[in-house]
Order: sequence, then structure tokens, then C-alpha cells
Amino acid sequence: MDNYKDVPPSTEKLTRRVILQSSAALAALLVFSPSLLAASSESSEFLQISQFLTCRPNLNPTIAARAYAALAAEDSGFAEKLRHLHDAIQQDNFTDMSQFGDFVTRHPDLQPIAMKIISAWYLGYTGTPSMNILQDDTQFISYEHALMYEPTHDATVIPSFSRGRTNYWVNPPSSLATD
Repeated sequence: MDNYKDVPPSTEKLTRRVILQSSAALAALLVFSPSLLAASSESSEFLQISQFLTCRPNLNPTIAARAYAALAAEDSGFAEKLRHLHDAIQQDNFTDMSQFGDFVTRHPDLQPIAMKIISAWYLGYTGTPSMNILQDDTQFISYEHALMYEPTHDATVIPSFSRGRTNYWVNPPSSLATD
């Protein structure tokens, strides 16, 4: 065992001691930070509901965590409303967004939370932007991953992202396919 002292850290072998130390550190982190574990499961549930509501099975988990944090910051009861939405979806066997109108007719209290989730994904922000005041409740989530850009992604430049060099827009494209 003393031979390991001379081994550079990049080639250190995995030993029982390293595994035990790592396990103890992880256990301590989970014991002293239960909110981290709860936030992780809530964020996972949020991603699952988001995938269902947007009909997109491959949503970015990092963007989902941002959206969840922004929506939870905006509404202190968001986690409870999310659980209520999840339970209602399960109980009603709501499996297809073409049934959304019927679902919200039975659960009108859940429509606002569902629409907030869908809006966050499509717009890339939460809250209501206002041009007339210095502060508003808008929280940025993502430009690039906002779902509203998907239908015209081949022809629309996402705000704040340039597809070409400086002043690329001066000359018209030869075609949309080569733009």
C-alpha cells in the first residue's frame, strides 16, 4: 500500500479506501443537504411533465432545471401545484395532448400551471416582461432552446445569435437552403 504514495494522482488506482471516503462524503452531503435531493426529484418530475406537455421527449435537463427554478422563484406554491398536476395527469390517464381541452375542463385550476410550464419552454423565459418599468418579474431561461424557434429554425435567426460573420445580412442569401 505504501507504493501508492509515489503514484501520480492521475494514475491513482481505485481502492476500497477511496470508495469508502467517497461514499462517506456523498452520504454526508445528502444528510446535511436534504433540499438538494428534494430539488433533484422535483426537477426530474418537472422534466417529465414538461416532456408530456410540450410533446417533446428529448428536452434538455439543464434547461428544465433552469425553468423549474425560475417558475418556483416566481410562485412559492409551484412545487405543490406541479405535484397536483402530475397526480391529476396520472389519475385521469391523460396520455395525449389532443385531450388537453377536456383535461382542463375537468381541472380548471390546473390550466394556469400547465400553461406556465408550456410558455416557459416555448418563450425561453418566465414572468411577464414590461417595457414601461425598470423591473419586472421576467426570468431568462434560454434563447437557443426556446421551442418557438423550432418551426422556422432553417430560416429564422435566433435573437442574439448570428449565423454568419459581421454584417452577414447585407447581402441577401442565394437560397434559404444555403443561408
